[in-house]
Amino acid sequence: MTTRRKLKIGVLALGILLLLCIIAAGISALVCFRTIKVTGYDVPMEGIQHPAKIVVLADLHGKIYGDQNDVLYEKVRSQEPDAIVLLGDLFPSPAKMAQSDLDYVLDLTADLQEMAQVYFAMGNHETSYTLKYGDGWISEIAATGAMVLDEDWENVEIGGNTIRLGGTMGHGFLYGRTLQEFKAAPEYHVLYGLEHSPYPAILLSHMPDTVALSDGKQRWHIDLVLSAHTHGGVIRIPGIGGLYAPMQGWWPPYDYGDMMLNEQMRMIITSGLSGHDKVPRIFNLPEICVIHLKPQTS
Repeated sequence: MTTRRKLKIGVLALGILLLLCIIAAGISALVCFRTIKVTGYDVPMEGIQHPAKIVVLADLHGKIYGDQNDVLYEKVRSQEPDAIVLLGDLFPSPAKMAQSDLDYVLDLTADLQEMAQVYFAMGNHETSYTLKYGDGWISEIAATGAMVLDEDWENVEIGGNTIRLGGTMGHGFLYGRTLQEFKAAPEYHVLYGLEHSPYPAILLSHMPDTVALSDGKQRWHIDLVLSAHTHGGVIRIPGIGGLYAPMQGWWPPYDYGDMMLNEQMRMIITSGLSGHDKVPRIFNLPEICVIHLKPQTS
């Protein structure tokens, strides 16, 4: 076989492989547009006396699954949760945001509140909505029965356990501030309160950057951090990981899954429930994240 013929065969094989990859990506994008998976994590934690289940939903961006979100609701209901955490970015993209979008979020929160106690933490979309329309919407969310954790923490009861739950959108490191300025910031109040809790402590941090970047992972020692925002890297390369995440950029180190940030602080990042802007999810099913809290055994 001549060198020229070998080259032609090689180019043809490469072209076929590329075409198959494009077809696979297209099929995956269609499946990811309609299908929701459920991902569970077992989390033994000191101070937990009774097994409890927390369902985490994030990054919906105004998306609706089925007729009036009935597909999403049925999957959540089937988990029989003790609590539901809404981990931010429920509103559509800030570029498309309108005051009427609040109806979507209120309906979502009220319907989920009928299944279990809802804890609502802020994302960057909620921050953008507040800047545009004011913070009156927060009291409307609270009126559904949900507890809003906006730069604050509360001791709550989940499945018979007392847990300190806190939410922040701030940076858990100096971020160009003096130590005095940092200690005066609301996020410091939240993080300090969780770290010094007499109860098991869970941080609701829409952006993993809060404690994963800079010296945050060395500074804080909180039992569990629940994060989102990354969309699982949007496009996941099989065997490698996420391609891109907001804030972290290409090949993000904190894109998805279960990881230890230090000897105590465990972080679980959900891939959420929508794509990012106009980029579809590929090889990256939208997910409902389920945290199974369990007593810690020696």
